Amino acid sequence: RYLFTLNINGVVSAYNPETGQSAFRGRVGTGGSFSASPIAADGRLYVASEDGEIYVLDAGEGLTQVAKNDMKEVIMATPAISDGVIVVRTLGHLYGIGR
Repeated sequence: RYLFTLNINGVVSAYNPETGQSAFRGRVGTGGSFSASPIAADGRLYVASEDGEIYVLDAGEGLTQVAKNDMKEVIMATPAISDGVIVVRTLGHLYGIGR
């Protein structure tokens, strides 16, 4: 288990929550901007870009991309997860994706 941060350029950093030491880092996407905070659930890390793409990563070392979903609208807000549903607010819509 790790504590994750994301910078505006798509660099995800993972830290050991017990020691605060850096564990690993990696880049998400192809150079877009990221304003929303990453969220984690069920061993996955969800990262939304301003370009409207949501990246689903394995939250283990290496940050392997599991999926990428293009919402086709700007995303500035941090998504939320509740009871297996990810809630995403784009520039013009509110989506509930999941069960």
